[in-house]
Amino acid sequence: MMFHSRRSVLTMLAIVPLTASPLAVLAETPVMRVTSATNWTSGRTVRLEPVDDSIERVIVTAMSADPRGELLAVAGNDHVIRILDMGSMALREELRGHRDMIRTLAFDRDGDRLVSAGNDGQLIVWQRGETFERGQTMQGTPALACVRFSPDGRMMAAVGFASDIYIIGKDGASLPTLACGCNDLRALAFRGDGRLLAVGGRSGELHLFNAETGELVKDVAVHEGRIRDIVFGHGSNNLVSVGEDACVIVFDTIAFVERHRVELPGGRCFSVAVIDSQHVAVAGSDNVIRIVNTDEGRIVSSLTGHDGSVSSLVASGGVLYSGGFDATIRRWIVGNQSGGERIAETEAGSGDKK
Repeated sequence: MMFHSRRSVLTMLAIVPLTASPLAVLAETPVMRVTSATNWTSGRTVRLEPVDDSIERVIVTAMSADPRGELLAVAGNDHVIRILDMGSMALREELRGHRDMIRTLAFDRDGDRLVSAGNDGQLIVWQRGETFERGQTMQGTPALACVRFSPDGRMMAAVGFASDIYIIGKDGASLPTLACGCNDLRALAFRGDGRLLAVGGRSGELHLFNAETGELVKDVAVHEGRIRDIVFGHGSNNLVSVGEDACVIVFDTIAFVERHRVELPGGRCFSVAVIDSQHVAVAGSDNVIRIVNTDEGRIVSSLTGHDGSVSSLVASGGVLYSGGFDATIRRWIVGNQSGGERIAETEAGSGDKK
């Protein structure tokens, strides 16, 4: 394990005026509750409209769901963050300040802060009030692929396209930078207890760190290609990783054993989202979203509708949101699982959370 220092500049910037642009509603399918995991339904679908003539269509590059169950943050290749109402999918406001592709968005546990970062060397923390105001901005960072808050909100971890793992304090101060033996890091996740940090990238290995001491706990080879996304189950020691080898891995971070390996019939996998204690949604380059039972290690449903790679997935209150290269965001309504296992019965925006 290696530590080294990193210089950064923390600046307080003025609030950027927020303006609204239209979102085209493509479908107004009534909200439905389904009785089987094989019969999910797509609710409202909206298309992101460009804010100017510089691009023809807005590709979704990142999304994050507000833990309060109210807002959905969506980043596009036009460098704008759109804040949508979860229930109506109406545009609330736009956040401007990035100069290049935004690759990552994340709310903190309480939904009070939203962090964004990407290719332009800026990490911006947006403070939530009646509107979102730009708070701390870290300038001069490398291009970043993923940033996440720790469960207690006291720090953030960030990775980019090298081997460094940046740890940033709540006040923006730089803490010691961790390094692992893998370049081109793309994904990270904190375990729910805040004690473990999992990181993945080009090598296909999971790099597990003690989040309190920074010590490397274990390197585990799980994928035969780049890892693109990692999540921990709610209140679980198991993580789920997806990668460009079209595999979904369920890995126990206490016993250090692979519980399940699910091979997808499609192409590369880009994103994974936790739906409940037994199910995740995964998606990627073949335009299809698949629901995987992580207890049984099998695909239980396939959701179609996107006309392009699905780059981002988030779930909240039993509702799944997907965004992709077709410039649309789709809301999928979730009902009961076969056999009587209930996933959710609430509609988006209700505030109920699993």
